[in-house]
Amino acid sequence: MDYKVEVLKCPNCGAPLNIKLNEQITFCQYCDSSIRISKNEESGVQNAVHTEIPKEVIEEVKKLLSSGDKEKAAELYKDAAKVNKDEALQQIEVFLNSITNKIALRRPLSIKGIVITALFFLILFFTAYILFSGIASSGFLRVISWVVFAFMLLNILSLSQSIIITIKYASRKWNDAKILKYYLINRKKKFSFFKVLLEVREENGSTFQTETKIMMNTNESSKLQEGKIISVKYFPDEKDNVVASVQNLLKTD
Repeated sequence: MDYKVEVLKCPNCGAPLNIKLNEQITFCQYCDSSIRISKNEESGVQNAVHTEIPKEVIEEVKKLLSSGDKEKAAELYKDAAKVNKDEALQQIEVFLNSITNKIALRRPLSIKGIVITALFFLILFFTAYILFSGIASSGFLRVISWVVFAFMLLNILSLSQSIIITIKYASRKWNDAKILKYYLINRKKKFSFFKVLLEVREENGSTFQTETKIMMNTNESSKLQEGKIISVKYFPDEKDNVVASVQNLLKTD
């Protein structure tokens, strides 16, 4: 019998768990707990059972995934969670998706992205004005306005982390950074996610090394090569926390 799509709470911290169809194991993104989903065949009710895994093991699994060692991460998780290999690999995919989602969200907006975001805000404010000023007198117009308002709001919320990053680093100048080494973390649909070791050239001519994660269109990922130059922004006291742009890399032949 198939599992239903429903929301359960993490038995460890109480946060909601989004359970997909037929999913038997997942993890809580709030407390990193490993959760096994069981189902009562008679009542059809699903239960979430917390599997205790030391935080240091979870961190080591994530570190192995960030370094591209998926097999070793799966083996470590399998032993710690006492699950079979298929269940461990399923969980590793969940971890990978979490990592790649964070990479995708933690990027400054491009010029095109800023224009689109500004358009979202403009439409949001315009529909809010229509709704709350009384202009939308007919029921149909109010329904359409609410739909547009909700859609724009969801789009803005989905970009919120990128908006915050863009605002935070708006005053910082782009600096050249040479790619020293890189490796693939994960490939998800049309995009590839990499961890890169960079040599950043500061305005005074000195250099320092740092690591960051980037996302690229898979069709253009061959342009990512050692010795190539990308752009980064950083704060002088946060050199281990740079944000990167590969736009100039994509312009090269």
